Amino acid sequence: MNTHSYVLAGLILVSAGASAETVYVRDTLYVPLRGGQSNEHRILHSGVRSGTKMERLKENDDTGFSLVRMKSGLEGWMPTQYLIDQPIAKDMLEQTNDSLSTLSTEHEEALQRIREIESTLEQMDQTEASLRAENNELQEELDRIKRLAANVIAIDQENSQLKNEQESLHANIDALDVANRELQDVSNRGWFLNGAGVVLMGLLIGFWLSRRIYQKQSTGGWA
Repeated sequence: MNTHSYVLAGLILVSAGASAETVYVRDTLYVPLRGGQSNEHRILHSGVRSGTKMERLKENDDTGFSLVRMKSGLEGWMPTQYLIDQPIAKDMLEQTNDSLSTLSTEHEEALQRIREIESTLEQMDQTEASLRAENNELQEELDRIKRLAANVIAIDQENSQLKNEQESLHANIDALDVANRELQDVSNRGWFLNGAGVVLMGLLIGFWLSRRIYQKQSTGGWA
């Protein structure tokens, strides 16, 4: 083979490699459901998709078939090799993705609740500080009222004492007034008696003098 032949063969191989593409074997299967335990029996369902949930009623190891019941209630035979006791990888992946999506949603909701709780706690802290300040103000007001109440009680006691003293003074004044009136009456009676005595004495002196004058005139001199 000459040089031109090698070059031509290389170009053909490169061209073939350039036109190739990557492919995968499909994991989705469609298994027929039959009326008996062989591939010759009548097909009841043209193709049950892989991952379909069914109920196994009976299994025959000799024929390699199992009797199953679909969700719709249809019963038939299917090769046991296509049956497994857990969901297929695709369904499990979808369930996992759904679970992750649910967990992500729950996580966001939990974060939102945490933010709401933090906001509520902050508001509660502010409310507590406000209530503490208000309580301090009320305590100061209560102390002031207690001091005023103590002063009021002291003033009331002092007023009561002064009232008692005033009543005692009024009683003393009344007693002095009565005594003064009695003394005034006694004094008036004394002046009356003194005046009467003076008048009587004056009359007696006048009578005596008149007698002396009369006797002198009668005898021509003083007796």
